[in-house]
Amino acid sequence: MKYQIVLLSLILNLCGCGQRNASNESIQEEKPGTAVTLVPVTLGRIEKEIILSATTVYQNKSVVSTPIPAFITEILVQPGSRVKAGQILYRIESKEQRALGNGSHTVIPIKAEREGIVLDVEQQAGSYVTEGSMLCSVAEAQSLVFEINVPYEQQQYANSGRKCMLELPDGSRLAATVHTPLVTMNTASQSERVIARAKAPFLSEGMNVKAIFTECRTSSKSMVLPKSAVQSNETLTEHWVMKLADDSTAVRVSVKTGNSNVSEIEIESAALSPQDRIILTGGYGLEDGAKVVIAKEEAAL
Repeated sequence: MKYQIVLLSLILNLCGCGQRNASNESIQEEKPGTAVTLVPVTLGRIEKEIILSATTVYQNKSVVSTPIPAFITEILVQPGSRVKAGQILYRIESKEQRALGNGSHTVIPIKAEREGIVLDVEQQAGSYVTEGSMLCSVAEAQSLVFEINVPYEQQQYANSGRKCMLELPDGSRLAATVHTPLVTMNTASQSERVIARAKAPFLSEGMNVKAIFTECRTSSKSMVLPKSAVQSNETLTEHWVMKLADDSTAVRVSVKTGNSNVSEIEIESAALSPQDRIILTGGYGLEDGAKVVIAKEEAAL
């Protein structure tokens, strides 16, 4: 009887282990896939952008200087001030008047010769300046231009009449038109300067901006995806996307990349079509054939 009880216990334990193993296998099989968001492939065309450097310049400006050696008694302008012709900019006092010290000092007003914008103020109140010293410079507001540095091999992008976008340091953009090239060339960089004009607010002279030209193409539309949907290796020699083979399986598809902008990129692959559903987020590090769960899907346009 004792041996029968022991045998029965062993049989029960073996059955329990089998049930636990089956339960564990069931849990492993039911493990949920990676949550992903999807985006459709769209057809479009991204123009190639050529970015050149440019600088703000006022073509018409005048330098205000002291007619005699003198002390500066008052400054009535600051950089960015708009002035009219004949407006008093400075008041100065000759050293002879200052030497008299009788309280009846005669000041000499320094006036603007033309209407414009004060670009810079070089001297401070109380300073002594010699004859001909620069006090400030006044620029004609409408004479603001953008000098674009164009490498000789890229001259075709900056012909007279060509349109471009000027991107300022704060990210804002101005529509501009190329006018005439200057006759000088930078011997070190072998680039020439061309003049572009745009409707712009007051900008400091010497500001560095980006001149963005687009290369016109006549090719047909390409497949376009958000940049974040395209993955690559460390050397950027291989690119791929993860697409859904069905509602729960992701497969890897190699692609070739084309033109891109800030957010989108052109792709090419015989294994893709505009009807495919591409993983936008959650696809990083996924293996070919990985199980996924759709968290969100953007509708095709």
